[in-house]
Amino acid sequence: MATGLSAQNEQDVLRYSFIQTGGTTRSLSMGGALGAVGGDFSSLSINPAGLGIYRSGEFSLTTNYNAYSSTSSFLGSQKDDNAYKMGISHFGLVLPLNVNTEGSGIKGLTFGFGYNKLKDYGQEIYIKGTNNTSSLVDTWVNSANDYNGNWDPYSDGLAWSTYLIDYDSVNQIYFSDFDKANYGQMQKRTISSKGSLGEYDFSLGVNLSDKLYLGATMGVQRVRYTEEWIHTETDENNVIDYFQSFTYRNTLKTTGSGINLKLGLLARPIEFLRLGASIQTPTLLDLHDNFHSYMTAVLDEGLITNRSDYSGEFDYTITTPFKATGSIAFIYKQYGLISLDYEFVDYSTGKLGSSVSENDFDAANEAVSTRYKATSNIRVGAEYRFMSNYYIRGGYSFYGSPYVSEETNADKNLNTYSAGFGYRDQTFFLDLGFSRSNWDQTYYLYGDTSSDVSNVFNKFSATLGIKF
Repeated sequence: MATGLSAQNEQDVLRYSFIQTGGTTRSLSMGGALGAVGGDFSSLSINPAGLGIYRSGEFSLTTNYNAYSSTSSFLGSQKDDNAYKMGISHFGLVLPLNVNTEGSGIKGLTFGFGYNKLKDYGQEIYIKGTNNTSSLVDTWVNSANDYNGNWDPYSDGLAWSTYLIDYDSVNQIYFSDFDKANYGQMQKRTISSKGSLGEYDFSLGVNLSDKLYLGATMGVQRVRYTEEWIHTETDENNVIDYFQSFTYRNTLKTTGSGINLKLGLLARPIEFLRLGASIQTPTLLDLHDNFHSYMTAVLDEGLITNRSDYSGEFDYTITTPFKATGSIAFIYKQYGLISLDYEFVDYSTGKLGSSVSENDFDAANEAVSTRYKATSNIRVGAEYRFMSNYYIRGGYSFYGSPYVSEETNADKNLNTYSAGFGYRDQTFFLDLGFSRSNWDQTYYLYGDTSSDVSNVFNKFSATLGIKF
């Protein structure tokens, strides 16, 4: 994590490329493993050929209650933080057209339109500890000396304006009250992010002889992302001459949209077996950033200096990686099923771009290709039907770390466990589900100063559907 949010970098590519499946409660309960199952609106975002399984029209709506929590470990101190949110993660309309109920050939066409939320960006982190060896101000002093006072207006420029950095005209160097020797200040950082990545799907599925299904989805993605982090350092024990405290706040707001295409097939070679395969083209996202930095410093002389803000905006593009999925499902009559999805994504192929200059993002794209790698994602789900109309479900999904082995977060994978319950008859259905995701990360405040963070994301989901 960089110490400023005013520049686009490889983190942005990963933010919009590392996504999970989303949508209905049934999908959530089964770990998203619906690539070879079909008959569920979430399959439009995985394998659109599953649309051909439908035999009746359907409208469905899903709402979620999300709970985020994190635990940070920093300089011997442990802190917890949490947040909550409700929202809609899916709505969809499916319209099947039976062309030929007898014989072989094209037996039906199915049209689908709706929305699937692919990622929720909610996260809250609280980091606090006493630092006896360094300060964020050190990085600004080094930058000022390296670039001879050619200020970055979002970081060291604010430190200069608030007198956190001073200039020694005799030795011709920039310095601070810390002077690389005087430490012992309390450091605190809060990181808060929210928003989502959702996709509007326009899909068509074809049923060929009840043996082979083909499908295509045009996905129109919508991005809303906000991140704010506040870094504070305070000399609580008066161990640093002339310095009392400073606060540095950064806010980033990103909006945008993009488009992709998904193609898929699903085969039923024998009654109890379904095989699926699908591809998703890279998504081309047009994004707009608004960023704002603010700093205030309090010195021992009682002088309070403020730089209320420095704001900027930027338009750019991100091309996400190509994605391929292979799926298999075992169907045991009308009693239940077991399904498995394998997904391949090469995160190193993501790319930043700009219409202003082709060379704007050379360094960032080099970082994408060297820091990220190809990885495998695995989703497993099961469903059991009992008493004719009732279902119980369970699932697990594994999303491999996108970082190469040399990176600190190389072994930080995302794991999700899920379960659910449902009722279905010929006119409506109601599904209830729960999932729990956990992942660890090493969060860098600046330089080599980092905190270990454990994250948990609990989601409660409910889908109501009407058949016609």
